[in-house]
Parts: sequence; structure tokens; C-alpha cells
Amino acid sequence: MSADLKPSKLAVAAVAVVAAGLLLGAGCSGDTGAGVGDEVAVPSKSDPASYTKFVVDQAIARYEADGLDAALAHYNSPASIDDQWYVFVVDENDTVIGHYDPNRRGLDVKGWVGTDINGYNFGPEMLAATEAGRWVPYVYVNPAAGTLGDEGTFELKNAWVVRHDGLLFGSGWYINTEQFVPQLISESAEHFRRGGMEAILEFYNDPQGVSAGLIPTAEYYNRTDTLDGYFTGIIAAPSGEILTHIDPGLIGSEVEDLLGPAVRKATAEGGWITAEDNPAGVGPRTMRVWFIDVEGTLIGAGWYDNSN
Repeated sequence: MSADLKPSKLAVAAVAVVAAGLLLGAGCSGDTGAGVGDEVAVPSKSDPASYTKFVVDQAIARYEADGLDAALAHYNSPASIDDQWYVFVVDENDTVIGHYDPNRRGLDVKGWVGTDINGYNFGPEMLAATEAGRWVPYVYVNPAAGTLGDEGTFELKNAWVVRHDGLLFGSGWYINTEQFVPQLISESAEHFRRGGMEAILEFYNDPQGVSAGLIPTAEYYNRTDTLDGYFTGIIAAPSGEILTHIDPGLIGSEVEDLLGPAVRKATAEGGWITAEDNPAGVGPRTMRVWFIDVEGTLIGAGWYDNSN
């Protein structure tokens, strides 16, 4: 993005809600092992994480089948955009060589092209990708939400990036936060039900899971003034003791002391809890946290502002 653009409130809020799910994994498999034109089961676009991985797999297959020049000719054309999905390619020198927008080609991904509208430099996270792939979230232009040639609409994007033959192939999907965060928390709760804390920690720490990218994103936003407040994922024991939080200093403290008695409203189905759910003058000044109650254990994600 150019430096004179200002972050939209919606884009910042999207980061706040989803990056608050930094303790939650994606749980999606990777390589389809299929080439371009092969008969493969194409994931539904209603499962955007799986479809994103499919798009990247197909880009690598096209590169293998047709060579780099042909692959770039295809993906450098706006005609290759598939709704919200497009492919980008970064070479061994960290330079963008594949992108539908010619203004981004030839730029170092460690520079402004790898920095989102809120100042988060996600380029190094992309460059850390291996052949196993990794998720990298950031705020970017959604070509399906605006007119090409305009700045379009800035939304939170979760990009899947895979290193292959020294090149980085990537694509991404734009997150509907109101659906994505509850889905992630519900999925993590299922892991907890099946195997307790051991299972949920394994789920959280999946190196190919979305949490691998959300942690540095959350750390960036928590140490800057881009957004009023603080966001994190939280697990609290039935006793109220906080078991996980991005701030280690809060582990062992009481969740009600942090967020107020409104946390008692959490249900087995899950739901958003806000500052208005607390008694007047109690709890954070502002708050929006999705909590689910798993037999007394609270699993949640969101943001809050305890400043006066």
C-alpha cells in the first residue's frame, strides 16, 4: 500500500477479531498432488481455506507442466482472478514476479508491497514459508470487492504461501470475521472435548495452522496504537484461572477480574460477550469476545480495552 492511505475502521476491526483467534488452528490439509487438467476433487469455495490451498497447488502444477514464463503470463493477467482468489509469485531474490497488478511486480516483498494498510510488515513471514506451506494474515485489497484500478476494499486476507523450487507461490481468502472466529473457536472446543488441554495445544501449535501466522500479527497490533485495546485468545479453567493468554503475565489470574462477570454468560453454543453485558462500571471499557463454555472451561477470542 502507499503510505498516504489510511486504515479503514472495518479493516482494523477485522484484524482485531481474527487475530484474536491466534490460539486457534486451521486444521486443513495441503497438497492435492494433482497437475493442471488432472481429474481432481475441487474444494467448494464455501470452504475458503481448502479452496485457497487448491489454488496454490494448481499454480505449482501449472509451473511444473508449462514452465515459469507460461505460468507468469497466466497469473499476471487479471483474467486469472477467480472471484476473490488470485495467485502471486515471489522469486529467489524476494521480488514479486507474479501478480495481476503490474504496479506490484518487480518490488521487494520486504518493502511496502509486503506491508499492509496498518503498517504490519508481513513480507518476512511469507519468506519464512517452506515446502509445507504456512498461513500469513494481513489487510489487503480484495479484487472481488472493488473495481480493478481503484484501491478497492481493504479486508483481512489469510494467505497460504508455499515454497517450491526456490519460488514462493501464494493465494489467499478474505475473512468474514463474524463467521470465521466462532467457527475456529467451535473447532478448537471439539479438540478440547476429545482430548483435553493436550489435544487443544497440539491443535493450536500446528505449524501449518492459522495460528502460526496470527501470532506475529497479533503481537504487531498489540504493540502499536493502530487499534484501541488489546486482543488475544483465552482459555480459562472452571475455577476461573486463565490458562492461556498472549500476555504470559496474565496466566494464572482470574478471567472475571480481567473481563468482568459477563463471562459467566458463556454457553455451550457460544456467543459474543460485550462490555454492555457487564454491570455499569465493571470490567473493560469496551469488549467484544466470543466465548464458548465446554463443561466449565471457557474458550474464547476477542479484544478489550481496560484503559480509563
